[in-house]
Amino acid sequence: MGTAKFEGLGLSRYEDIRGEIRTGYLLFCAGNYALSRIIQHFSDSMFSHVGLLYCWNDRVLVFESVEDDGVRLVPLSHYVRDYENSGAAYDGRLFVGRHDGPVPHDQVLAMLGRAADELNRRYDKEEMIEILARITIGLGKHQDDDAYICSEFVDRCFKEIGIAFDRDPEDYIFPEHIAADPDVQALWEIERE
Repeated sequence: MGTAKFEGLGLSRYEDIRGEIRTGYLLFCAGNYALSRIIQHFSDSMFSHVGLLYCWNDRVLVFESVEDDGVRLVPLSHYVRDYENSGAAYDGRLFVGRHDGPVPHDQVLAMLGRAADELNRRYDKEEMIEILARITIGLGKHQDDDAYICSEFVDRCFKEIGIAFDRDPEDYIFPEHIAADPDVQALWEIERE
């Protein structure tokens, strides 16, 4: 089934689904930005980004690793209406999914603890170059370090609770691997404002 499960969901207004989102759900992005298109092309994926959702008081926040900031925490509403303080929504499609395995509350807290511990870790720009070199000319193999691309960060958080996602033969992980996991269920495509 792969990521085809995300197609045909129909658009849902953020305000209508916000109360249904739970900590530990996943945000998948299919961006129209230059780097997003490169990631989608070379990973043969509809997705260019993944983040971990966290509900706090009346807010839904995204733990994510991004190029300019590294690991950060931002409101999901920014993706919907004011991405990167631009006054405009994220340029692309936004999806919410969840891992179907039962995750007890104490494990969710452990996963959030790992996410918080990683705040401000740098984005792994060198890894992106290595991934492109591997895919385009067949050079390189993944090596763990203290920097993350988005999918490595999410994978690290889920590993904290014993959930591991498949990787490619060179041990790289892309948003596609997480989205295509048979235990990840597609829930909604969010309508941007």
